[in-house]
Amino acid sequence: MYRILVEERRWISRDRFLNALNYCLALPGPDAQLLAAYVGWVMHGTLGGLLAGGLVILPPMICMMALSYGYVTGGDSTIGEVLLYGLKPAILVIVLEATIRVGRQVLRTRLMVALAGLAFVGTFFFNLSFVPVVVGAAVIGFCAALVGSSAHPGAVHAQGAYGAFMGPAAKDIRQDDLPEHTRPTAGRLLRTGAFWLALWFVPVGVLVAALGLDNVFSQIAILFSKMAALSLGGPYAVNSYVALHAVEPYGWLTHEQALDGLALAELAPGPVILFQQFVGFLAAYRNSGVLPPLAAATLGGLLSVWVISIPPFLWISLVGPFIERFRNNPHINTTLSAVTGGVLGVILTFAIRFGTRTIFTESVPISGFGLDFSLPNFASADPWALAIAVVAAIAMFRFRLGMVATLAASCAIGTIPYLIDTIGLGSLRSGLLGFVAGAAIGFPAGPVAVWCLHLRIQQRRAMASAIIAGSAIGDLIVASVFFVVTDLFGGAITSLQMLKNPLFQGPVLILGGIALLFIVSRSVLLGLPQQDQTRDEQWTYVGAGLAALIALSASVTHPENLLAIGAVFAILGIGSDSGITLLAGFFIGTALTWFSTIELLCHLGEKQGRQIMLRVMQSLCVLCIAAGFVQLARAANLLGI
Repeated sequence: MYRILVEERRWISRDRFLNALNYCLALPGPDAQLLAAYVGWVMHGTLGGLLAGGLVILPPMICMMALSYGYVTGGDSTIGEVLLYGLKPAILVIVLEATIRVGRQVLRTRLMVALAGLAFVGTFFFNLSFVPVVVGAAVIGFCAALVGSSAHPGAVHAQGAYGAFMGPAAKDIRQDDLPEHTRPTAGRLLRTGAFWLALWFVPVGVLVAALGLDNVFSQIAILFSKMAALSLGGPYAVNSYVALHAVEPYGWLTHEQALDGLALAELAPGPVILFQQFVGFLAAYRNSGVLPPLAAATLGGLLSVWVISIPPFLWISLVGPFIERFRNNPHINTTLSAVTGGVLGVILTFAIRFGTRTIFTESVPISGFGLDFSLPNFASADPWALAIAVVAAIAMFRFRLGMVATLAASCAIGTIPYLIDTIGLGSLRSGLLGFVAGAAIGFPAGPVAVWCLHLRIQQRRAMASAIIAGSAIGDLIVASVFFVVTDLFGGAITSLQMLKNPLFQGPVLILGGIALLFIVSRSVLLGLPQQDQTRDEQWTYVGAGLAALIALSASVTHPENLLAIGAVFAILGIGSDSGITLLAGFFIGTALTWFSTIELLCHLGEKQGRQIMLRVMQSLCVLCIAAGFVQLARAANLLGI
């Protein structure tokens, strides 16, 4: 929003944008919707605010509705269950990473750090509601401003959190240059306030009067109206509060379904507060009454979106006229920044509670002396969920991967327990054996590898990835051909036992090592034209497809590839009975080795990378030849020679 609104289109100045953002972070409701509504309102009045704020919510609402439909119609499907199993631990890490990142940027004073710590202790250990915690933070911040605290979190918040990476912006305009409709007048405030209050409360009142307080639609309208008015703790804190009420007092969802909904809300684009749409959808689906379940669920989801998306327009219409007037007021800025500190503590509480329910299946309640929290039973930890969380943490904190890549990797790891249960440990062993074989022969060598390294150093990422894919597919084809060849020679023998015979392994290893040593030594240092400047990628699809085809052809047409694969299979004792699982592991192993090796060598530089490639491949070839002579010696002992 900053890049488009401030830098590109210059619709609003940098200072005005940051000042409005400070207020939107402290107001109830989705921050993005509030900020978009404010910018639209400043530029084009009520209609502009309605369009800008509404279009921030509408596409995510449609996406969340589709996910909710899929959840209730296919929620018991194995695929959905497996994907959600991998998602939830990653969501925990994403929330923690966001909390830490924002905390580093905005917790620049002792006051804000202390407020964040107190908010966490109060909400986590004493189960305090987020509303008094955040209101208390605001009161403390206001009192600190009154006594003339040297800390000025408001200014630090704007500059520290956002100023560091925000470049040139629109020139700021004076207060006098603001449009007339943004100036606060009593009549205008009463009219706009009455309009949005009517849109908010008239449907709620009609539902309660027509259906009664016990009807699920009335309960949805009342619960989410309270959240819209009191959601000062940020979306994660509000979602946690809604989840607790939906599970226990109302019984609309189970704990597991609440965690699934939180994962889907994080996965879907748009504000994560649309988790409340998921809650309304499932509440009406499970309490449909005379309506068809899906029809009732649709109405419940739309009702929840209406109730949570209308109040932000009310807040902007009431607060917007004063945002510019009090832009430089230290008391208000300090109060708003104190609220931000309290919000971070509440979000941390949500993240830890979400994580304990995701990773640990059991918990022990602790109560007494005012304490009210649950301590996880560490013996009940789910090892796979813990592993997914660790991998996601490494991806986010160490390698700085984005959210999409982290979620995709977590989903992939989440499928492993399902695969173990489905295919059995025996097939899993074959897959792991194939992975080792693929990794062993996957180290790049020859002109194709040099070409790939050269393009990767020149930042031709698409081309390099295409070469890696083509080479891995070519190796997979050669491995499949090897199985066919061994089957032909093996006749009726299902598993070719001769592969495990030292008399066979020795010559294969020696011949394969010598052939590879000759090829590697002659080709790995072939020169390529140097380029001083990087080039933009062109013809991405055609060029990458051609590169993949060339790499595949090079892997398939070189006979030494068959010798290398035969040598590796001979060492590992892999026969032709291993099947699809082994080939799948083989492909993953060779592709992963190609990718990781090229990335590592790229950081070392082209010349040094080629030298390392040469030395490592020569060493592997020598070891292969040496292993062949060892096997021949073993065969001689077995024959009594």
